[in-house]
Amino acid sequence: TKSYFCVAEGCNSDERKRGRYGYMKDVRFYPFPTQKRAPALRKRWLDLLRRENYEPKRNHRVCSLHFKEGRPTENHPYPELFAYNNFKESLKMRSTTSISKREQCMVKDTQFDISVPPRVDSPAASESVLQTQINNDNSLFVAGVSGELNGSWPVNQEIEVTDHECPTVGSLSVTGTHVEMDHCYISGSFCSNDMSTRDIGIQTTLTTADIKVLEEKSTKLEDPEKLMRELFVNKVVKDDKNVQMYTGLPSKTILNGVYDILEKASPTLKYWSGQGSAAKKKYQKDSLNAKSGPKRKLSRFQEFVLTLVRLRLALTTFVMADLFGVSTSRVSQVFTTWINFMFTIFKPLLKWPSRNVLKKFMPSSFRAKFPNVNCIIDCTEFFIKKPRNPTAQSQTFSSYKHHNTYKALVGVSPSGAFSFISNLWGGNVSDRYITKESGFLDNIQPGDEIMADRGFLIRDLLLHRRAKLIIPPFTRKCSWGKGKYLSASEILRTRNIAKFRIHVERAIGRLKTFHMLSNTMPTNLKPLADQMLVICAFLCNLQKPLVKK
Repeated sequence: TKSYFCVAEGCNSDERKRGRYGYMKDVRFYPFPTQKRAPALRKRWLDLLRRENYEPKRNHRVCSLHFKEGRPTENHPYPELFAYNNFKESLKMRSTTSISKREQCMVKDTQFDISVPPRVDSPAASESVLQTQINNDNSLFVAGVSGELNGSWPVNQEIEVTDHECPTVGSLSVTGTHVEMDHCYISGSFCSNDMSTRDIGIQTTLTTADIKVLEEKSTKLEDPEKLMRELFVNKVVKDDKNVQMYTGLPSKTILNGVYDILEKASPTLKYWSGQGSAAKKKYQKDSLNAKSGPKRKLSRFQEFVLTLVRLRLALTTFVMADLFGVSTSRVSQVFTTWINFMFTIFKPLLKWPSRNVLKKFMPSSFRAKFPNVNCIIDCTEFFIKKPRNPTAQSQTFSSYKHHNTYKALVGVSPSGAFSFISNLWGGNVSDRYITKESGFLDNIQPGDEIMADRGFLIRDLLLHRRAKLIIPPFTRKCSWGKGKYLSASEILRTRNIAKFRIHVERAIGRLKTFHMLSNTMPTNLKPLADQMLVICAFLCNLQKPLVKK
């Protein structure tokens, strides 16, 4: 069994105690955020633990007792309840005794006098003394009064120490008055020369830990671009639904798995910066600073998320630059680099399946009707911006779509996964020509069956490889009129084929949920069009199968 235990000071939660101690029944253990994906959140956890030179080990956890809601949530993503802040109980409920052996400068239930000067508007001539007590939660409580205050100083109020020779003490605040102290003595009294007063209207119950949190939050606001970037990335990876909508991947687990594959494939990247950038240079290291050139603002995971979000939602470089706090040229550089990098890694993973694999995962519906079908093919087109060159206009104009398009041949297995993606061709090219020149026929083996639409006139090409083409029957001209017709058996066959061929249409529909492909593609993305198509097909294969077994 896993021997997780809580590393918070004074906490005895241990997985090995479960079943032997009743309080362990509902205790859960949560791992530290990783350095790669959430460095800021990890640092916040470690700071709140207050352990010097501490680095978490594999079995180190923080238990649910230290979270406000019993677990990390969006409102409370880090542990906040510890012994040093009495688990943030209200001041009236706080104990004056804490876990033993706190810091040496902490004094338990110490009674002493504070000499307080009278207010300027007070007629009292003699010193007034407040009987006080220091609690272990760094708060000072006014217990009574000796001397004459004429009602100018409130009594029996909770006040807090924040500026003190002892590192756990600070400023002393009272309702209506703030007293700043420069010196403190555990026994004895404060001299009136060591104090100054100013009016305030709020009584605070913040501990020094709370003040530290506020200071860190205010520091983050000094870099709003970094804050917006981190908030957006956290929003993208918040849950499976957000990951699906922003990136096209089905879950956070698969998103992290894909990133780990890319991280292991190439721990260093050389970023595209024009035609001359292919020369050998120093590669960027994993650290943000360990590289040649200017300091990089984005981590590798943030660049990965940027690429997937832009591929999925087709956001402009201006919007992406605004979200991530970088320039538009940097967005283009990162997007180009990662598209080419992912294409290099994912292209070999779009494999033509063997017959044994096809039989193992073939849906029962195919096994009953078309047991020898290896692939269902179809051509799909993607709108592009009208080229300026007249020759390019004629080569890319599609008479079927009545628009300038790129055209590609795609093939899916019986289960609906992409097994073949051709390069992009001009929209004026025929389906037969693409099938012949794209390299699709190199995958065909004797005895294979390929399912297609009527427009694929490739029966002779398959016969050369001793394969069979399955397409709906063609209509025949009526001898009794001008129309065309099919016999009853041909109609049934057409329906059977259409019922199974629809899966390639569904797969293409998934492909076009990536709006970089479904929107009209700008001319400047032409060099990345083939790579984007392959990457989108691979990401579609990571989703649930289209056809259940």
